[in-house]
Amino acid sequence: MSRHPVLHRHADLADASQALADWVATHLRSALERQERATVALPGGSTPGQFLAALAKQDLPWKRITLLPTDERFVPADHPRSNERMMRAALEPALRAGAEWLSFASIEPGLSPEAFAKQLADRVARLLPLDVVVCGMGEDGHIASLFPGEPQARLDPNAPCIVPAFPMGLEPRISLSAMALREAGEAALLFSGKAKRTVFAQALRLGDKPVTLLLTKRRRLHAFISESS
Repeated sequence: MSRHPVLHRHADLADASQALADWVATHLRSALERQERATVALPGGSTPGQFLAALAKQDLPWKRITLLPTDERFVPADHPRSNERMMRAALEPALRAGAEWLSFASIEPGLSPEAFAKQLADRVARLLPLDVVVCGMGEDGHIASLFPGEPQARLDPNAPCIVPAFPMGLEPRISLSAMALREAGEAALLFSGKAKRTVFAQALRLGDKPVTLLLTKRRRLHAFISESS
């Protein structure tokens, strides 16, 4: 790893979520001063819900912004295990105001994860480099669907921007690649609780977990941390 992250510590998840939403909005405004459109990749799961809702309430020119997930389970958008329904519900004010949503949910029956990833990569490649990426982090140090020990979590400059992932014991996933996450203009992390703080500290010390892929010499990683679980 090349640079230490900027740590934003907050008493609870609500405060961390609002602070992160403000931070993302600031960087989207900055991007839109330089270019016509901006892109932000966002995490699913249970922890980011308050952040997504707070972001959607920001006063932004949403018609000029594209929203996309960092990853998704390879299931239809209406499947109980899909993150998309929760994400779209939390982001509803932004979508209603004209934000574009790039879905990672497959709608073609019989399409393999590999084929869908290739299809989706053609669309995502046109958006690169992403202006802002926000990731959550699992207790094993994974980000998006890049899991420890899996080939997708290795830096490969020749890899496509979207990769299929096959974590053991779970359904297949579709994920932004390590390079797509790493090359974003700005990057942030959101997590809560003592267990994840310990994992993050260990990852910074040893450089042995996918979360350290977000650390580069080019820009700082901003970690928004809730002290409470």
